Amino acid sequence: IGRHALDEEVLTLVDRITATRSPGRPMRHPRTGAPADFLFTHHGKRLSQNAVRSELNRAAETAGLGHVTQHQLRHTYATALINAGVSLQALMALLGHVSSQMSLRYAHLFDSTVRTEYERALNLAKSHIGPMPTGRTQLPITDITDGGWKDAPAIKSRLAGGYCLRAPAQGSCPYANICEHCPSFHTDATHLGVLAAQRVDAHDLAEDAEKRGWIDEAERHRTLVSRLDALIAQSETA
Repeated sequence: IGRHALDEEVLTLVDRITATRSPGRPMRHPRTGAPADFLFTHHGKRLSQNAVRSELNRAAETAGLGHVTQHQLRHTYATALINAGVSLQALMALLGHVSSQMSLRYAHLFDSTVRTEYERALNLAKSHIGPMPTGRTQLPITDITDGGWKDAPAIKSRLAGGYCLRAPAQGSCPYANICEHCPSFHTDATHLGVLAAQRVDAHDLAEDAEKRGWIDEAERHRTLVSRLDALIAQSETA
C-alpha cells in the first residue's frame, strides 16, 4: 500500500518508529533492485515472512484475538473501505491489484453503497459524454433495417425489451446493457424466455460485428453472452 493510502494516525506511528529505531543502511529492494530504507529490519536485514507472522501472532494473543494472519488484516481493511463507498478503481490501486476480479472478492457491498456509487458514476459519465442523441436527424438509420435489424450496418445492442440501433460514427452506447452487468440486477425463472432470446441475438450480433471487423463490438456482445449464460444458470437453479 502506497503512502497515499496512509492516514494521519498511521503516519504519526510510522514517524515514531522511524525516530526510535536504530539507524540502518539502505538495502536492495527485491522487486526494483533500487536501494530502499525499509521501515522494519532485524540485525540489519529485512524481516522475513516468518518473523512478521510470529510478531503478528504475539500481538494478537496479547490483544486476546487468537490466531490472526496478514491476509485477514488486508481483507478486513479492503472490505471496510468498499463498504464505506470507495470505488472499485480506488480499491484496486490501494491493494495493488491488476484485475478487477481480484478486488471484487472484497465487494460485500451494502445496497446503499451500490446505489450511491452507481448514481455518482452515472452522473459523472453523463457529464463527460454530454446529452444522448435524440431525434431522427441524429440517427438516420430507420430506412436500412428492411433486411432485419440484426443485419443492419449499424452499431446494435440487444436489450431485454427490444433493441438499439446507432450510426457507426456514434459508436456503442455507454449505457447499453448496463443493468445486466450491474451486481444489483436480479432475475428469476419467469424471465428465462426473455433472457434466452436476448442471448441468441447477442450471439448473432457478435458474429455480425466480427465479420465487419468491429473487434471491440464483437467482444462487447460476447461479454454480454457470458453474463446472460450466468444469469440463465442462476435462474434455472433458483
